[in-house]
Amino acid sequence: MEPFKNMINDKVALQTAKAISRNYPDFDQKNFMKGMSDALAPLELKDRVIFLANRLHEFLPKDLKKSLKILKGAIQLNEKDSVGLSGFAAWPLTEFVARFGLTEFDLSMNVLKEMTKVFTAEFAVRAFFIHDEKRTLTFFESWVDDKNEHVRRLVSEGSRPLLPWGQKLHSFVKDPMATWDLLETLKDDESEYVRKSVANHVNDHSKNHPDLVVKKLLEWKKASAGDKNVDWIIRHASRTLIKKGHQKAFLLHGVESGLVEVITSKIITKKVDLGSVLQVEVEFKNMGKKKLKIILDHEVHLLKANSTHNIKCFKGKSIELESLEQKKMSFNIPLKPVTTRTYYSGKHYWNIKVNGKSEERLAFTLNV
Repeated sequence: MEPFKNMINDKVALQTAKAISRNYPDFDQKNFMKGMSDALAPLELKDRVIFLANRLHEFLPKDLKKSLKILKGAIQLNEKDSVGLSGFAAWPLTEFVARFGLTEFDLSMNVLKEMTKVFTAEFAVRAFFIHDEKRTLTFFESWVDDKNEHVRRLVSEGSRPLLPWGQKLHSFVKDPMATWDLLETLKDDESEYVRKSVANHVNDHSKNHPDLVVKKLLEWKKASAGDKNVDWIIRHASRTLIKKGHQKAFLLHGVESGLVEVITSKIITKKVDLGSVLQVEVEFKNMGKKKLKIILDHEVHLLKANSTHNIKCFKGKSIELESLEQKKMSFNIPLKPVTTRTYYSGKHYWNIKVNGKSEERLAFTLNV
């Protein structure tokens, strides 16, 4: 598989030069491309984006208004436009606006509005929130009903407090209500693309304001009267709360109070090689007098370099048990190498988590 960083390469740089030149014939393509391949080679993806943004700044007019209008004209106009930029190729353009466009605030925001239609401006717009939050929110409030779903998604995704790869928006981390009115509108959006962003935005807030998020989502659940799209948002937005065992969050998933007794839990594969699966078995019973929904998760206690353990929660499944019904289930938990985690050979632990309650942990050996 080709390295992800190659989404931005010298071919993209040349494509960028050609796209710029169609509205700016004086653009010095030759010198812009000089040494480009060697300059990009050692850089990772984001650094390549930044390099191209800075390089554009060197070769575009010093008049910022002119530069912004040239960049706006460089994006893909429609599906038949083979010169204009879209996808990852347009990322350096949004990065340019984030780095150099703050002094032309309104023009830059409107340029980002157009750019987000061909490649998300969710990363770039964060510089504008940090510079002037109130002013940026005013733009977002006017875009919440825009006809283009990419613009509407930007309203949610661009204001996410903990956006992966993006700058943390500390003000919104502290005050989730600052953007809540926007989310209230967007939760009913016709686009699944937008609704998924709303769910991820709310999930961000759940990490620092769990009780508030549960309260708000319960209000959504009550008001939605079973709307399947809103119900999906609620379930997806509360996934971190479920993993952490927040008891009231289970109400969002239709899990009411009830008595579940874990009869047995055991590990089938006592020794596991990295890249294989941990096989476990659980038997449990609904001790209540009515049907009970049960959410099962797995907690794997991963050995760290200092001999302590870090808990990784793996999503299990949701089932229903009739009154007094007893059931035995088997699960395969994949233990695959990933770039974001270092595995160590030795004793690890697993336990089942039933409706947020962690059962006794059991040991297994992992060979790395």
